Amino acid sequence: VRSSVCLADVPLLQDALKRTNARLVIVDPIQSYLGAEVDAHRANETRPVMDGLSRLAREHGCCILLVRHLSKAPTGRAIHRGLGSIDFTGAVRTEFLAGSSPHDPAQRALVQVKSNLGPFGPAVGYSIATDGTFRWTGESRLTASALLAPESNDEETGPLAEAKNLLLSVLSQGARPAEEVQAE
Repeated sequence: VRSSVCLADVPLLQDALKRTNARLVIVDPIQSYLGAEVDAHRANETRPVMDGLSRLAREHGCCILLVRHLSKAPTGRAIHRGLGSIDFTGAVRTEFLAGSSPHDPAQRALVQVKSNLGPFGPAVGYSIATDGTFRWTGESRLTASALLAPESNDEETGPLAEAKNLLLSVLSQGARPAEEVQAE
C-alpha cells in the first residue's frame, strides 16, 4: 500500500472525482505527484500522465490546475522556464506565469504565456498582505519578460531602465523579429 497518490493513479483520481463531484483539482507542485517512475524531463514519460489528466478533466467537467516551479536558468522565454519537460506546456491549453516585479516585489501579476483557446487575456495584478490575505488588484502592465527579468543591482530606475531591462531579457537568446519584441 502506497502512502502517497501519483497522477498515474487514474482509477483512484476518477473515483475521487465521482465521489466529490469536484470542479477544480489543484496539483501543487506537479513534480511531487508524478511518481518515482516518471522522469519530469522526458516527454515520452510525462505525456501519458498529462493525457490521463486531460481525459479526467473532460469526463468529469472539471478544471485541473497544475502548479510548476521555474528553473533557475536566468534566460529564456517564459514557456521554456518551467521545471521539467517542455511537454508540460505542450500538453496544456493555457499556461500562466505568476510572479512579482524584480524592481518592486509588492507589484505582482498573473500573466498568460500560452493559449490554445483564444487570444491572450490581459495580465491581472494581485497583492498578498503580510497576514497572507490575497486580493486581485485589476489589470496589470507587468509582462512575462518583466516578471522574469533579473533583479537590478544598480540604482538605475524609471521607464528608461525598465525598457533597457525588457530589451535585455527579450533579446537574451539572440535576435528576434521586431514585431515580437514590440509586442512584448
